[in-house]
Amino acid sequence: MSWLLRDGEVLAAIDGEGRGWPESIHGVLIKAAPVLAHSFNCGSGRELAWCARATTDSGEPCLRVRRVVVLGGRHIARVSLRGVVVVAERGAFERWNLRVGDRLEIRDT
Repeated sequence: MSWLLRDGEVLAAIDGEGRGWPESIHGVLIKAAPVLAHSFNCGSGRELAWCARATTDSGEPCLRVRRVVVLGGRHIARVSLRGVVVVAERGAFERWNLRVGDRLEIRDT
């Protein structure tokens, strides 16, 4: 299992990587570009963090949040042709206090 962290704090379990858009997310999805994100199957909507690949101060790979988008139900977001998109259920980013500029790490157990 993999985890999404910010400054050593676990934010969520990574529910999946790769293709497909499940109806519900129990953690976060990590999608590499190109990505066409939507919220057609998920009722209440989703949140997207558009990220660029970066490194931490210690040289470890991470994701730097460049933009945060909230999608209501049945919406389509702008296409991302590069970087990585972190997808969560609506309200998750507010609970985590996720902001542009945050560095996110992926850790395996």
